Amino acid sequence: MHGFLSGLLLVTAAGLLALILARQEKRRRSQYGPAGCSEFRTPLALDECFDRLADRRDSDVFAYECTRERDGSFTLRLTLHQPTQQPLDTLYTLRLDPGRETIVTLFFIRETFGSPEPVFPPEMLDEFLLQKLDARRTR
Repeated sequence: MHGFLSGLLLVTAAGLLALILARQEKRRRSQYGPAGCSEFRTPLALDECFDRLADRRDSDVFAYECTRERDGSFTLRLTLHQPTQQPLDTLYTLRLDPGRETIVTLFFIRETFGSPEPVFPPEMLDEFLLQKLDARRTR
């Protein structure tokens, strides 16, 4: 009986810990900033944003892939190749909302090596989006 009660308490504690960690991660991702959500605005139309993202150049700040997912969202993988180290990859969910100005929203997902914070400074992301989409950070 004591073993059953101890097992039940252990499972309950593990479930509670998992719930707390999931809420903490959700709260972290909803915050504005490099590790959460970043918002940019561009005067370009939605179709022109897609065209520019499809046009990859050697002069781009990052090597990148922008793939459409089954649910209609986009995953943006930014890669920076360093001469003597492993390439650095950062994953974002990309959302483009049309309007008078197109709103570009990036939600940080993860780093390749599991870091909960992006390794690229926000200035590099700002430079990339300014170069590709003529977008400026609003949050």
